Amino acid sequence: MEVETPDASGVWGARSAAAAVLLSTGVVAPGVVLPAYARAGATVVLAFGVALSTRALASALLAFARREPPRPRPDDDLPSVSVVVTAYNEGGVLGATVEACLALDYPADALEVVVGYEAASTDGTGSVARRLAADHRRVAAAERPGPPGGKAAATNHALDHATGDLVFVLDADQRPEPGALRRAVRWVRDDDVWCVKGRCFGTNPRESVLALCATVERGLVERTEFYVRDLVGGFALFTGGQALFRTAALEDLGGFDESLLIEDVDMAYRIRRAGGEIRVDPGVVTRETNPTGLAAWWSQRRRWARGGMQVARRHIDRSLASGPPPLPARADFAATMAAVVALPLVALAAPLAAVALAVAPGHFPVDGPAAWLWAWVAVAPVLAASLLFALDARDGRRHDPVESAAVLLLWPYVGLQALAVVTAFVAEFVLDRESVYVTSTASSDD
Repeated sequence: MEVETPDASGVWGARSAAAAVLLSTGVVAPGVVLPAYARAGATVVLAFGVALSTRALASALLAFARREPPRPRPDDDLPSVSVVVTAYNEGGVLGATVEACLALDYPADALEVVVGYEAASTDGTGSVARRLAADHRRVAAAERPGPPGGKAAATNHALDHATGDLVFVLDADQRPEPGALRRAVRWVRDDDVWCVKGRCFGTNPRESVLALCATVERGLVERTEFYVRDLVGGFALFTGGQALFRTAALEDLGGFDESLLIEDVDMAYRIRRAGGEIRVDPGVVTRETNPTGLAAWWSQRRRWARGGMQVARRHIDRSLASGPPPLPARADFAATMAAVVALPLVALAAPLAAVALAVAPGHFPVDGPAAWLWAWVAVAPVLAASLLFALDARDGRRHDPVESAAVLLLWPYVGLQALAVVTAFVAEFVLDRESVYVTSTASSDD
């Protein structure tokens, strides 16, 4: 798979953006002369918004339920762990991440750190990796030769050099808290647990408006949504920032799929289909730096969106009629993947709400009784974010005070994210463009 930086790829993608404008115009234009069409479209947009907002608030409420992992093992009974850190043009953050890995509260003789770096890095990442390996006997530097191949390829290459019974996979800017690994390992006392997903906690909300909103967004997704999915028996999954795996399970599944833009959701699906369980524990924390510039943020979110569509394309089929996993998890997976594909279509149709208000005032679903539903759509995510802050305060985890301002920016931020999702949809389903892995690191973010 070709890999580019945001600076090289451009931010918007002119062809995808132009096609998105044309598609939206084609969807919305009939509503100008057909009020019933405009009202129907606005109804769909409203229903989708109500469903997403209600789910966000319900997840935030349910996330207050506490759950602890099994009792810890004595140190001499702990499995060996390889911490795998992948890096491409991330020399500026790699050292701090490896130092945090070496500081993990885990027996030194059972812990190694494998730094898998791309030989194509141009910022000195290779030099940093080799220096760390020379300075620390528990660190190994594994160079991946040739052009960069994306996160899955880098991880698979690094896994070939890992020797632990378990592997703790991290991005180069994911700095684990000292107790993260020991807590995650407690879950694998259950033989059915093949993967443990923790939580990424943003550390740079003051660096830009985008970093501020992304910090709160990630908190909502990983502290509430992902946790509650697992808690209620839904489709438990992980995303690529950090996760602990049984090494044997990854080997049996053939490693990560290098043809997809997001390898993590695909692997989560394959783990569940193979009968393995994924535990989501927000007490397993790594600290991350969110993208601060538009180019890097846009590239990341567009890649995530298109990758999700690729997973939906591959795995939503008749095989979901039977397990494993149990029916609730399969239904949740199908609903999630359907929403991934439906979201850009709803975004394209969103202007119909304004058209309906103009051509059919006083009729559902724009004003009158429906106004209360629109208000719910607007307010529920704000309440969910407020509950996130209260939940973390209960658990002794403090947010930067500036994050409270993000609740007022959530909907503009969601609107910008919807644009990224729409261009991803156009690239995947309309233009059928070849996948290009665009990294999340731009020169403006260095």
